[in-house]
This record gives sequence, structure tokens and C-alpha cells, in this order.
Amino acid sequence: MTKYTIYKAFDKKFPFKIWKIVVDANTRLVGVELRHEETTKPIIHVLDFEGNTVLDNLALDEKEWTLEAIRKETIILKRFGDMTPVKEGILFLDLSGVERCYIPDHILLDTYLDHIKLRHRSFQSGFEKYIDIATTKEISTPSLDYCCELKMPVPYTGTPPLYLKNANIQDLLWVSRSEDKLLWCYHIPSGKNFDLNLCIASASNILHEQCLMTNMPKMIPQPYFQIRNQIFIMSYNKQEIVSYLV
Repeated sequence: MTKYTIYKAFDKKFPFKIWKIVVDANTRLVGVELRHEETTKPIIHVLDFEGNTVLDNLALDEKEWTLEAIRKETIILKRFGDMTPVKEGILFLDLSGVERCYIPDHILLDTYLDHIKLRHRSFQSGFEKYIDIATTKEISTPSLDYCCELKMPVPYTGTPPLYLKNANIQDLLWVSRSEDKLLWCYHIPSGKNFDLNLCIASASNILHEQCLMTNMPKMIPQPYFQIRNQIFIMSYNKQEIVSYLV
């Protein structure tokens, strides 16, 4: 068996449940939105890919704001309404939580690598505008490129490989790739609870096996998301993010 090791990049716990996670692969930043249990107001955290705190516990006064993306070292927030998923209002903050730009009366339609697409609330269609995130200026010829670094493991419905035949896999088997390696992720019983395991393999052999999370009272519906050779796992109670280099 080829010697191989999985390294834990960080383990970050939060005081409230995670509402949303966004990632910028270019600047290697993770944005996390929590919701206060009593007021339901958003609380924003930003980490780097090593788990270092960039922005800690930024509490927003209005519960209608929600985290949309991190781009160009800018935190992008949009409003949502009581009856609609998106409401007018777009807010840019810098990484210290200071306002860079507020755009009233416009609805955020999409977020690209370098800019956002928006429309005035008076129009139901057409009349889209594009705002450059770095300069906050309107541009007329945008490049419609998305960040395509983020990957999700997919459920595997075929016959498991022979090297997993003795694994007591519960529910689904998930698979993704990291360069030329296969990442197999699955739950196994741990008494009345479950462990989440990761098996790194070549086409024919196991390179390394590791338990990622232990003694969970329930299984995680989507085990991780992946940026290049790093995976990020949200715990079953939605108050912890654990990350590994694979």
C-alpha cells in the first residue's frame, strides 16, 4: 500500500447554527452566516483556508440581509423578503466589516467572478446592469465567468469497488476526485450513532482511510464540498466546520 496521509487543516466551532457557507477559491476565504437563535439576525464570520479568523462575529442589525458571496476580498450581501427569496438592496463590505458600497432599489440577479448582475426593482425583466466588485462602478461589457473550483461529491449507485467490500456502508456511498485519486466517503455504524469515513484510493488500491467525524446521532445528507485538494465538512448539528487536505 502506498503511504498516504490526510491532514486536518482546521476545526472551527460556532455559537449558533450555520445558515449559509460561501467560498472564494481565488482568495482562499470562507464566509459563514449564522443566525442568532432569539433575534434571527445574521452574524457573519470569515475564515481563510487554514482556519485563521479574518472577520469574527459581525452582527448585522437587520435580519433581512443574507450572505451571497465573497469576491475580490469583498463580502456581498443581499436582502430577502417575507414573501420573496430576493428583495431590493445589495451591500458590499470589506473584510473588516466596513461598508464599501450600498446599492438601494436594485435586486441582485447573479454573481460572477468579477462583478454582479442586478436590476432595478421597477422592472420584471430586461434592463440588467453589471457592477464591478473591485471598483463598484458600472460596466458595459462584462465577462460572464463563474468560479468553477467548487465540487460536490456525487452519490455512487454502482457496485462498490472490491477494496470497500468489507466496509459496513450505511445509506449512500459518495465519490469525488482529487487529481488522480478517488475520494470515497460513507457512514458506518458506531453503536447507535454513526461515523463519517473517507477512503482515498487509486484505481485499484486503498491509499489511506480516515474517520472524519465520530459518534454522530444522525448521518450528514451532503458529506462535504471540495476546493482542489481540500474538503470542508459541516457537522450534523450545523455548528462546526472541519476541513482536511487530501
